[in-house]
Amino acid sequence: MESDLSTDLGQLRYVPQNFRDLAETDLGKELWSFLKRSDNLIRMETATLLDRAAVEPLAAGLVAEFGEEVADDRVKQMIGHMVRQVMAALGYKPDRSALRITRPSLFTSGTTYRLEGSEPRQVMKITKEQREAWIKNTMNSAFNVWLNQQVRDADGTLVLDRLYAVAKKYGIQKRYDNLNPGQQRMNIGVQLRKLVDPKEYESFE
Repeated sequence: MESDLSTDLGQLRYVPQNFRDLAETDLGKELWSFLKRSDNLIRMETATLLDRAAVEPLAAGLVAEFGEEVADDRVKQMIGHMVRQVMAALGYKPDRSALRITRPSLFTSGTTYRLEGSEPRQVMKITKEQREAWIKNTMNSAFNVWLNQQVRDADGTLVLDRLYAVAKKYGIQKRYDNLNPGQQRMNIGVQLRKLVDPKEYESFE
């Protein structure tokens, strides 16, 4: 039996437990909102009906929305933790944990919330190189290309001074020095998406 996707999760609050440091950042708040969007609820339930990890269909949207830094291990762990709470609110319980994801994706494994009576599916191994290639091909949304050209050097390394210079240009004063560089970039990116006129980066598509 499917859950009712019309369930209003707008008031559902995330209980961060060991992820409080990330959950209280702008990135954490935006990730929680992202996961509760109706289109992503549909993706998670569809994956569940197909006996796949609930996080799997979220990967492309996460990379496009938050950039390649969303591949940070701790961020991915928090996403999995958030997904578990969203699925619980929809009436699901975890079935299998650490299920290998068999297609190039942001995630190497995830939890399934398989419906009773469904059959396990055969899995195949995806190499690290295939996964990295998928991330690179998926991260190139217009916004990410626009931002990366301003904050990365010639070899692709993130330069934090450039990142905060762009942030300052758009009135962002807050710093995230307690986070790693990738997490800093995602938090700044979350705020820039709200402030930058899409016309400034649409030409990068």
